Amino acid sequence: MNNDDQRFEDMSLDSKTLDALNEIDFEKPTDVQKESIAPAVEGNDMIVQARTGSGKTHSFLIPIFEKMNGDDGVEAIVLTPTRELAQQVEKEAGKIGEHHDIETLAIYGGASIDYQINHLPRTSFVAGTPGRVMDLMRRGELKLDDIDFFVLDEADRMLEMGFLEDIKWIMSRTPGEKQIMLYSATMPKEIVKLANQYMEEPVELKLSEDEISAKGVEQYYISVGRKNKLSVLSSLLDNEPGKYLIFCNTRKYTRILSDRLRNHGYKAHSMHGDMGQSARTKTMNKFKSSEIDILVSTDVASRGIDVDNITHVVNYDIPKYEKDYVHRIGRTGRLGKEGKAVTLVSRDEMEFLDRIEDFVESELDLHDIEEGGRVEHEVDYEHHSDLFGMVNFRFSIDDDSPSRWDIEKKLENHGIKHDEAEVNNLQENGGEIKIVKSKAEKIPKMDYFDDVELIEREARRE
Repeated sequence: MNNDDQRFEDMSLDSKTLDALNEIDFEKPTDVQKESIAPAVEGNDMIVQARTGSGKTHSFLIPIFEKMNGDDGVEAIVLTPTRELAQQVEKEAGKIGEHHDIETLAIYGGASIDYQINHLPRTSFVAGTPGRVMDLMRRGELKLDDIDFFVLDEADRMLEMGFLEDIKWIMSRTPGEKQIMLYSATMPKEIVKLANQYMEEPVELKLSEDEISAKGVEQYYISVGRKNKLSVLSSLLDNEPGKYLIFCNTRKYTRILSDRLRNHGYKAHSMHGDMGQSARTKTMNKFKSSEIDILVSTDVASRGIDVDNITHVVNYDIPKYEKDYVHRIGRTGRLGKEGKAVTLVSRDEMEFLDRIEDFVESELDLHDIEEGGRVEHEVDYEHHSDLFGMVNFRFSIDDDSPSRWDIEKKLENHGIKHDEAEVNNLQENGGEIKIVKSKAEKIPKMDYFDDVELIEREARRE
């Protein structure tokens, strides 16, 4: 059988699992599911490198429910970096567990601990964040003495968030005989060390090389000064309607940008770490239902976003860390759908673009964007200045033989000192002027020149 034609019903799965998958309209496994389900069902420890949106959640849920028996006590635990991801994993687990008559539970901070304690005695599958898991273990309410399955989901994110010691603490209180499955979009050395410490001859699947280049995701960047990022974003939104996830690097700017977008009539909302759980859930529901079609988020707040029909990911601020780029673009082009990942890059952000391209081993294409959005484009002399802060203009004048002295005198009359500008390439009826960026706006306003053209700098690297 052609591997591309493989269906779940060809994978010798339990009829209850197949019924659950049919109910949620899953017919064909994704690449990560094709490669990982069989060895996981066989009981192997697993190290799987696959990006967000590749179908990794079901690649560990299906083997777990194939082998769980629903006996008393927790048999499987999935640790996640965020409460949103814990909720999503448990939600998908519940859809399969319902057909196997197995109870599932999400445990995380910010929700009623009493509710979680009351439901634990009849729960076999748990998805949770390290902090709440440890809390319930210390209270004696959550016992992992007899678990058979231990999953680390988005392991690289958990390490970034400082959960390494928590993971070790939890792991040390589980039985030696268990199946461990580790899923991560990137594979830093700390994760490799963790795997070597606890796993026995794991099956390693590195599915991210195609995934990092994001098969099905068109990736490109737009060179734009900070002053015009909103204008370029507006043109993109109006030229290519869709469902947008926009990334900023700070919580403050997510609020500023979403406010500005709303002021221009866009259905936008922000999501950031300062929001309470109720507000986050409300915002996510609006995004999923398309009540809003633009979500502005930080990297931290986006962990756990589970929306399959995001058409565009926009890096309004370029990520400072290469692996964050991988996580960001993984939000579009999910489960075989097409998507776009657009990065807005100012000149002082080019070094970060270089690092990203080295990391993904691919050079992003440079695109122009057709103007026509709701936000007016402004001349950005900062963006077009050279390393010395100078801006170049090409000019023409109705004078057969303009002298350098005459032009410099005209400049001086407009408040431009001799050491702030220089006249170059002087020819009949025109030439060029190089001027400090702080005075550049004066040149187009001078009546002395018949025509003035800004010489735009090459958008690529210096």
